[in-house]
Order: sequence, then structure tokens, then C-alpha cells
Amino acid sequence: MKNKRNLLGKVLALLLSAVLVTGMFGGVAAEAKEISIPPPKISISYTKDDIAAKVTFGKTKDADGYEIYILGMGDMYTDYKEAPIDWVTTGNGGFKFTQKVEQNGKKKRTVTLTMLSPGTYKIKVRSYNEKKYGAVVFSEYTKEKTFTVKQAAPGYKSKYDFSKVKKGDVITFGAFEQDGDFSNGKEPVEWIVLDKNKKQMLVMSRNALDCIPYDMPSENTSEYYRARTWEICSLRKWLNSEFYNAAFNKAEQKLIKTTTVENFDNVISKVSGGDDTKDKVFLLSQLEMINSDYGFAEEYDTHDEARRCVPTAYAISQGAYSTIGYQETERHCWWWLRSPGSIETKAMIVGIPGNLDDEGVASAMIAVRPAMWISVK
Repeated sequence: MKNKRNLLGKVLALLLSAVLVTGMFGGVAAEAKEISIPPPKISISYTKDDIAAKVTFGKTKDADGYEIYILGMGDMYTDYKEAPIDWVTTGNGGFKFTQKVEQNGKKKRTVTLTMLSPGTYKIKVRSYNEKKYGAVVFSEYTKEKTFTVKQAAPGYKSKYDFSKVKKGDVITFGAFEQDGDFSNGKEPVEWIVLDKNKKQMLVMSRNALDCIPYDMPSENTSEYYRARTWEICSLRKWLNSEFYNAAFNKAEQKLIKTTTVENFDNVISKVSGGDDTKDKVFLLSQLEMINSDYGFAEEYDTHDEARRCVPTAYAISQGAYSTIGYQETERHCWWWLRSPGSIETKAMIVGIPGNLDDEGVASAMIAVRPAMWISVK
């Protein structure tokens, strides 16, 4: 009887082995339930600027790695460059992907999700074991966690202190597409400090950031011949809506002052500059361009290096005209001023040599160089 029991035990052991082998190579899902690898415990934390989220996996017995599943909107990258990623677009501007992260379950592992665009993300993780069982065996997924990102892209911050900044310095504030490569996110925007007091400072973008017509009339044909004052032009609306919301997070927007913008008549042609406006973001004027306190030449028709401007690759891709001068390596461009030109349907520009074009233009190839007053801190 004892020998029969031993024989029966050996037969059952062989059958169990066969089942496990079949599960390994014929049905991984079935084996996962048999082995029951526990899912990891996960927690989510944020960087100080909320542009990245850290996902931490707790210690997990019998796991030699994890698989992350994320569903979200916008752009995202991880700090684990070597991990294979299976991307699937959702068709509505979002994405989902799984990422294999090799890490022994006896240790905690943190993966940082960076360059997060604003939006809501859903994440779940499961453990896997491949080395021990000879085939990839997964645990059940963890419960799905949801987190919301309110900021995006490198360059954004939540706190600034410009108290030690001086006139002529270059600061970084906000972020906007500049290199023309959308896959790597927006780039930090550099600004030249033109003026400063104890509470606020006037800044102008170091580079031309985009190429936008000064005024784009509606389908009403009569508007093609209207006086293109700063007050009613479409570029003013774009700067204070689309650009303002794209380039600055909420913390930065709180630092941008609402400014009474004086719209003087053209000094030479006497064409009306229209009513004064209140703006967050604006263009500089004819008079500001000859203000030596801001570092500019006092003459109109002269080469002024301080007024010359290099467009970003993105601005060029949007149609900004630019050229390389004799013995130069950088392209320079025309850029808009808010002041009227010699006739009311044109606006003034700064020329490629840094001179002021008093006649003005109505061209679509002129770049945009925003300006604004921001709080020192």
C-alpha cells in the first residue's frame, strides 16, 4: 500500500509539472493565477514645480520587474531610457503605453514621469517574473490611480525672485515652443530686462518667438481697409489670450502685471495710435525704441545692435523672414512694433539692421517679440 501511495504521488507530481510547463508556454494567463505574484503597492508624488510625477513601487515578493500602464493626455517621458515602451495613441489626442521596468522586487523602485502636459492621467502597475519560471508571468494590476497635472514643460516654475536682477540682465520666465521639435516639449523663454523698480520690471523677449500678422481682419471685406491700431488689431488679442495661456502657468500669470499701454501717434507721420489699452502682454512702441534708458539708440535710421533680433527656429517655420548678413552666423529678422506707420493701415517694424521702419508694413512675414511688466517676486 505504501509503495502504491509513493507511485501515485510521483504520478501527480509529473502531472503538475506538465500543467506548469503547459501554462508557461501555452497559457501565461493561467499560470499567473497559479503562481499569484502579488501586485506592487504604488504611490505618486510630484516635483516642486509639478511638471513631473514620481511613481514608487513598494517591495514585492517573487517579482523581478514591473509593467506600468498609463492612460493620459499630452506628452510624457520617463527617466528610464532603456526600458522598451509600447505606445498606443487613443485617437483623441491622448495616449496609453506599457513600460517594462526591470528591478528586483526586494527593493523599492521609483520611476519619474517627466515633461507632463496639463491633464489627467491614470496609472496602474503589475509585477512580473521571468527568470524564475522561464516565461513572463504577470500579477494582477494594482487599482488604478488618477493624478492631475496643472503645469507643463521644462522652464515653468512656481516661485521666482528677481530682486537681484539688474537692467540689461537676461532672465528665464515661462516656456514656449522654439526649436520646432514638438516631441521634446517647450523651451524656456529668455527675456531682456529693459527697466526695473523695486516692485516690477519691464522685459522683452530675447528672440522673436512667432510669426503672426499684425491684424487679421474677419470675413467682412470692409475690415481690410480699417485703421489698424493696437487697440483693435488681432495680434493684441493673440498675445493676451493664446500666447499668454500657452507660455505661462498660473503662478507665472499672477506675476504678470496688467499695464496701461499708451498708444502714441506716429511722431513723424502723425497717424493716430488709437486709444490707450490695458494689457498683460504687448509690443513695444516707436518711442520706447529710441529710449536710451532702455539701452536703445536715440536715432531712428541707424544700425542698432540692441534692436536687432534673432528669430527662433519655430518662428522661421511659421513664416518669419530672416537673413544672414555679411560675416554673420545668425539670422536676423523684422519684428513688429505697436505704433502706426505712415498710413493708418500699416504698423511700424524694426528692420533687420536694427533701424526703425517709420513707413510701416502690412506684411505677414514679420516676427513677434512680446514685452510685459512682471513683479519682482
